Amino acid sequence: MLSKEQSKPIALSIAGSDPSGGAGIQADIKTFHSLGVHALTAVTCITSQVPGKVLNIEPVSIKSLKSQIDILFSEYPISAIKTGLLFSSELIEALLSSLDDNNSEVPLIVDPVMVSSSGTQLLNRDALTLYVEELIPRSTLYTPNLSEAATLLDIKPEDIENPSESAHLLYKEYGTPVLLKGGHFRSTSATDFLVDETGITSFSKPFSKKTPAHGTGCTYSASICGCMAKGLNLHDSILKSKDYVTQTITQSFELTSGHFSLNHDTRSYNPTQ
Repeated sequence: MLSKEQSKPIALSIAGSDPSGGAGIQADIKTFHSLGVHALTAVTCITSQVPGKVLNIEPVSIKSLKSQIDILFSEYPISAIKTGLLFSSELIEALLSSLDDNNSEVPLIVDPVMVSSSGTQLLNRDALTLYVEELIPRSTLYTPNLSEAATLLDIKPEDIENPSESAHLLYKEYGTPVLLKGGHFRSTSATDFLVDETGITSFSKPFSKKTPAHGTGCTYSASICGCMAKGLNLHDSILKSKDYVTQTITQSFELTSGHFSLNHDTRSYNPTQ
C-alpha cells in the first residue's frame, strides 16, 4: 500500500447504484473525478430508478458489502468516506463492522438518505434507531434535507419553520456537526446551516430555475468528502462544495422531461482556490 503522501487523494463512496447515472454511486464518482480525487465505491443496493421515480431497491448481501469495504481498506490509503443509501439495519451493521475492523479514523460524511424526492422509503424503519445511535454519532458531518431533519427530530416537515433553529436542535440532539440543507425550504435563496462546536454558519446561493435537479444531495455530500480527502477543513470543504453543487445545477441539462441532470464537468472549478 502506498502512503497518503505518495498517492492521489482517495475517497470512498458507500452508496446505492443509480442506473440513470444522476445520483448515488454514479454521481459520487463524477464528483470525485471532477475534484481530482480517485473514487473507490462499495455498492449497498441496486436500484431501478430514473429522476422522479424509484421502482425497486435490491440490497446486496451483508457479506458482499463487508468484503467490498474490507478489500478496499486493505489496498488503498483512503482519505475520506461518504455514505449514501444504506437501506437496512443489516447493511449499517456491516458498514460499522468494517469501519471498526479497519480502525478507520478518516473523515466520515453521512448523507442520511431516507426518502426519495418522489416519496419512496429508502431506509427501513427498523434501521433508523441504529442510524441515529451508531452511525450519526461517529460521523464528521451529516447532511439532512428538510424531510430527513424532520424524521431525525420526530416531527412533521411542515412543522419546521425556522431552519437555523432546527439545525441547532439536531446538533443538540446528536452532538455531531450537522449541515441542514435548504434546498426544500421556500425562500429566494438556497441557504444551508452548519452547526458545530464553533456555532452556526450559513452558506447561501440563489435558487436555480433548473429544478428539480437529480442527485444534488449526493453530489453535495460527495464534494464535501472529496474536499476533505484533499486536506481542506470542514468549513472550507462546505464553502467550496456549495459553489460546486451550484455550478452543477446551473450547467445542468434536461435529459428526461421535467427533470434536470447535473453537469459535473465544471472544468473551471478548482476546490483549492
